[in-house]
Amino acid sequence: MNDEKFPFCVTAIGSGQNFPDTSQSDRFHLYLPSTFRTKHDHVSIPSLEDPDFLRRELLVPRLDDIQDHLWLVGRPMPPRALHYQVMLSRDIVVTESMDLHLVWADKRIFIKPIPGYLLDPEFWATHLACPEHMDIQQRQNREELARAARGFLFTYTALISHESDFRIALESGLISHKLSWENWKAFSYQFIQNFQYSSVSPRFWYGELRLSRLNSIYRWRKGLLWRGYSKIDSHMSYGDLLRDHFHLLAAILGYIVIVLTAMQVGLATERLAMNAPFQDVSYGVAVLAMIAPLIIGAAIFGVVLFIVIYNWLVTKNYERKRFRQMGVLLDWDGTGEKGGGRTMDL
Repeated sequence: MNDEKFPFCVTAIGSGQNFPDTSQSDRFHLYLPSTFRTKHDHVSIPSLEDPDFLRRELLVPRLDDIQDHLWLVGRPMPPRALHYQVMLSRDIVVTESMDLHLVWADKRIFIKPIPGYLLDPEFWATHLACPEHMDIQQRQNREELARAARGFLFTYTALISHESDFRIALESGLISHKLSWENWKAFSYQFIQNFQYSSVSPRFWYGELRLSRLNSIYRWRKGLLWRGYSKIDSHMSYGDLLRDHFHLLAAILGYIVIVLTAMQVGLATERLAMNAPFQDVSYGVAVLAMIAPLIIGAAIFGVVLFIVIYNWLVTKNYERKRFRQMGVLLDWDGTGEKGGGRTMDL
């Protein structure tokens, strides 16, 4: 086997002995989810023959798009082992999105479980190898998928390095219970033996990525001011948004009160009572303390109102677009059943 195309040959899970009465395609199907969501938000049946399914499972286009900024959100080093993540008091949260794999926020780190088909050498031979007769576009697509798959598996060789990590992975649902510690060690040994960073996607040159910085990069570089990279760490309601901003306003006002109190004490002294510059500053701060809360409060309400209107417009636009894709028209005008709909003539 070519090591560049096949990073391992040991069957860690799902060998023919485990499924004696199933064909290769049927065995791979056992590893797939029951359904998956397409890029247009349709629910579809997954298939390894569907290039869209594998691309959504393995590729990280949003991280590739900011590849030159990844040094701001993480270090070019493998992720730290699972037992170390527990030592940092991080909760291991399962995600099925490769874009969120090894992204952390506060006390949570998001990790994508290993699909069983990635641990089967026959899957690599069938779906990720590039036969000589394959055209250039298909070859490029498969090579892109293979680089992403190798990088993803590489992160797991770092996450599960000790038997304690293996137990944590089992308890967290990151690996299948059909996988044994001995088979994992054999797989990791073969994988790491011939590993090269040049054979994986650049995203996997970096390990853990900080979500807050990813959000900042996406807000200011991509112009996604309200969404950022992901909303999983954002406010869940407008009430939370108002409360947090007014907490900040209260902290600012507390500092202003301290300053005003200090100035009042200063004005009571003979040395500062006749000091014109100090009196001018005191006058300015006093006026600012009266009008600043009103300005800042109005600004907070204005921003929240803008977000509400913006989200409403985006939601209504998505609703119209989505119903067209669904092939239905809603009868809001009362011509049909209340709250019902009818099929669009295509």
